[in-house]
Amino acid sequence: MQRVLRNLAFSVLLAGVVLGLLESGLRLFGIPDPGLYAGDVGSLWTLRAEMPSRQVPFRERGTSFAVRTNRLGFRGEEPASGGIVCLGDSTTFGWGVEEEEAWPARLAALLGEATVNGGVPGYSTVQGLATLDTALSLRPRLVVVAYLVRDAELGQGPDRLRVAGVAPPSLALFRLIRELRGARPAPPGTTFRVPPEEYAANVRELARRIREAGSEVQVLAFPMRTPPVAHLTALQALRTDVPILAPSLPDESFFVEDPIHLTPAGNAALAEQVAAALSLRPPTP
Repeated sequence: MQRVLRNLAFSVLLAGVVLGLLESGLRLFGIPDPGLYAGDVGSLWTLRAEMPSRQVPFRERGTSFAVRTNRLGFRGEEPASGGIVCLGDSTTFGWGVEEEEAWPARLAALLGEATVNGGVPGYSTVQGLATLDTALSLRPRLVVVAYLVRDAELGQGPDRLRVAGVAPPSLALFRLIRELRGARPAPPGTTFRVPPEEYAANVRELARRIREAGSEVQVLAFPMRTPPVAHLTALQALRTDVPILAPSLPDESFFVEDPIHLTPAGNAALAEQVAAALSLRPPTP
């Protein structure tokens, strides 16, 4: 029995060494391409930090756009403390447009104030809550909360059941196996990723934590060609607690091939509406 146990232990150790060497080799040679994200894209992920500028395909239009990230894993140059942080999903990140064309960058130019693009593609308020401390580490004066599109998206189940609160490690070996197996189309969703009342509760909690950290908050109900009525109705109940801006944009503000995301002109138009609303806010006592 002792010999069997020793052989088993040796086999486990040898397998661990081989897998460790394989993982190190894959990472050393960049196999497979790590892409934009770190963590688990099925539950909690982030943009890879300090990523040099790279071209990302915009397949719907057959074009590409440049993406770089800073030390916090946000799109753009190194973030400044004390300014504005815009949180949201790919509609804040600026999918399909260049860094300076996304609405947070346009907002910075209009207001003349340092603005950080904290949008992460695919995020709902669930991932936003799990990663909020990263944004708050900048001690922003104001946080614009623009989650909505992915909350109202249909999925296989609620996001809260999949997110543990920390991003798990992304092993190159597992990613390579997934690539070799090929992408499998996800079955159509049947439930909201974040149900309306839970969405409103998450927005309230985001606002509470932002204010507790000493920052102001502005909620932005991101404009959509087909607005999610149930989510917007639930959000309206928060108007007495948090300022809510619900702008509208004409259809031509969105890409024809990808009607979720804004064109450069659409991003500029949204930034103008946000800047106007912020300029009308009463000063903080």
